[in-house]
Amino acid sequence: MDWQLISHYILGIVTLPVSIYTVKSVVDNVGTLFDEDLTIKDRNLLKQFAFFVLLPMVVLFHEIGHAITARYFGATVTAFHWSMFWGEVVIDGKMTPFQHYVVALAGNLFQLATCFFALGLALIETSPALVALSVYFYIFNGLACLIGYPLLSLTAWNDDFAMIYGQPSIQIATVTGIIHLVLIVLFLYTFFSTTCRLWFVKKTRPAWYKEFSKVLARAQQENDAINYLSVAWQYYFVGLDRLCEKTLDKVQELDSQLMDVWLLRGYIHQSKGRFESAILCFKEITDSSCPDKILIARAWMACGHCQVQQIENSRTAKPDWHEVLKSYKQASLTDSSLADPHYYLGVTLIKAELLKDAEAELLLCQNNQRAGKEALTWLDPVLGSMVQQEINAIRSITRSKQ
Repeated sequence: MDWQLISHYILGIVTLPVSIYTVKSVVDNVGTLFDEDLTIKDRNLLKQFAFFVLLPMVVLFHEIGHAITARYFGATVTAFHWSMFWGEVVIDGKMTPFQHYVVALAGNLFQLATCFFALGLALIETSPALVALSVYFYIFNGLACLIGYPLLSLTAWNDDFAMIYGQPSIQIATVTGIIHLVLIVLFLYTFFSTTCRLWFVKKTRPAWYKEFSKVLARAQQENDAINYLSVAWQYYFVGLDRLCEKTLDKVQELDSQLMDVWLLRGYIHQSKGRFESAILCFKEITDSSCPDKILIARAWMACGHCQVQQIENSRTAKPDWHEVLKSYKQASLTDSSLADPHYYLGVTLIKAELLKDAEAELLLCQNNQRAGKEALTWLDPVLGSMVQQEINAIRSITRSKQ
C-alpha cells in the first residue's frame, strides 16, 4: 500500500472544502470584489482564491506537461495522479537520459509559463481586483515552482529536479542551473523591489494614485518641505516605507527644523514592531521646543501606544501601566483642548483596574462632547463614538464585583 500516495489524497480531500468555500465567497462578493475599492477583505479573499483554487489548477497543468512530453517521445503514461497540491505521472517506455531530462523539465516549464501569463495579465489589466489576483497567483506560483518544489525535490533527491540536475550531461545541468538562478533573482526582484511595489499600488489603488499624483506634482513644483512631507504620508498610507523614509530624508534636507518628520518616522518603526526606536523618534518631538501643541500631544499619545504594545507583547501577569498613563497624561496636559488623550487614559485605567478614575476620564470626554462651545476636540472622531461603550463596560464590571 502506497502510504505517501494515500497521504496526498487525504490532504486533497481536506483542502477541497476550503477551495469550494473560497469559490462560493468570490461568487457571493463579486459585486464589491471587482469595484474600484479594493479593501483588505477583498485582498485576503483574492489571496485565498489564488492559493486554494488557481494553484491546484496549475499543479494539474504541471502534470499534464509531463504527460504530453512523455507521449511525444513515445512513452506510455501508466498512471496519472492529482490531488490539489500534489501530482504524479508514471511513464513506461525506453527513453534516453536527455529525454528523461526534458520530460522532468516540461512540467516545470508548463508551470513557469503560467507565471509569465499571470504577470503579463497584470501588466495589461486595468481592474484592480484582476491585477491583484494575477500578482498574488504569480507570487504563490513562482515561490512554488522556482524555490519551494526545487528545494523539496533536491533535498529528498527524488522527483523532477533530482532528474534535471542528476542527468549525465554536466553542461546541460550547469546551463539549466544558471537559468534557474537568474529566474529566481528576477522573481525575488519583482517580489521585494520598491519600484515593483509602487507599480502594484498604482494598479490596485487608482483613487490613491490619483491623489498621490496631485500631491507629488505640487511638491515637485514648489519644492518645499511641507509638500514633500505630504508625499511621505501618501507613501506611508499604502505601506511603501522605503519610499516614505527616502522622502523624509529629502524633507529634512529642505527643513531640518520640521518636527513632523519624527512623528512619521516613529510611526514607521512602530508599524514594524520596533517600539524602542519609535519612542526615541517621538521623544525628538516631546523633548523639543516645538510650538505646535497638537503635534507634541500626538507624540505623547504615540509613545503611550508603543508602551501599550510592549506590555501586551510581554504578556506580563501583572503589567505596570505607570509609564503608559504618564504618556497619556502628558498628552492631555500639553493640549487641554483634545479629547483623545482622556479617552486613552480611560481605557488604560480600565486595564489597570482603576475603574473610578477611568470613568471620570471618559465622562470628561462625553460631557465636554455635549457642552457645545466647550466641547473637547477629537483628532480621531471614531473614538468619540466608543466612549459610551467603554463607560458601559466599566459599569458592567462594577456591578459584577458587587
